[in-house]
Amino acid sequence: MEGIAISDTVTAWILLAALAFARVGTAVLMLPGFGDAQIPARIRIAFGLVMTLALMPALPLPAPPGQITALALLFAGEILVGAFIGTGTRVLLAAMHLLGAQIGMVAGLSNAFAPGVSNTESATVLGSLLTVAAVALIFVSDLHHVMISAILRSYAILPPAHLPVGDMADQIARLGASAFRISAALAAPFLVVSVLLNLGLGLANRVMPGMQVFFVAAPGMILAGFALLALAVPATLDVMVETLADWLLGLTR
Repeated sequence: MEGIAISDTVTAWILLAALAFARVGTAVLMLPGFGDAQIPARIRIAFGLVMTLALMPALPLPAPPGQITALALLFAGEILVGAFIGTGTRVLLAAMHLLGAQIGMVAGLSNAFAPGVSNTESATVLGSLLTVAAVALIFVSDLHHVMISAILRSYAILPPAHLPVGDMADQIARLGASAFRISAALAAPFLVVSVLLNLGLGLANRVMPGMQVFFVAAPGMILAGFALLALAVPATLDVMVETLADWLLGLTR
């Protein structure tokens, strides 16, 4: 009887650890910096396991249900919550990808592609640069601690067996809209400069029809784009990190 009791205890502990990994591990595998495509899958999974074991004593985990169907639904719900946290952060960070694409189009660098940083898709050079800078600033500013705290405190907002799918889908849609709004707002100065330069070159071409506008415009657009980018990068990264921090802190309050 004693051996059976120990076996039941070990089984329950393993189920609780798996239940914790379903949320914590899924979130870690998708968060920026922790779950980037350049990090080998084994390292990501191992870090998720270590993070799960470290946070497990503080997690309000429920007793695993005895029915297989209820247990499977509980695991699916925890995986969905972890994916919600990771996807929300990724969707906001995609603003840097969109911003880089818009700046590249304006500066004449839209055809310069580079491997994606946060995923396996290719991106513009400027998009990859901005994404790398944003991820680096996340760790420099200790925002990764807020990410871990958000996973921990998510149990208070989204407890196990409580899955508001509609609210989560609405939140992801709002985050997507915020990413487009941020990228459009930050790209506005580049669009204005592009319009002014093109208007000036168009007037110059009318005055001097023999001028090779394309060969004059391309270097000028690239130079103006890089100069404006050098001035705008600090403010751009500050806005990105503050937006991420505001959303993550919403899960910790």
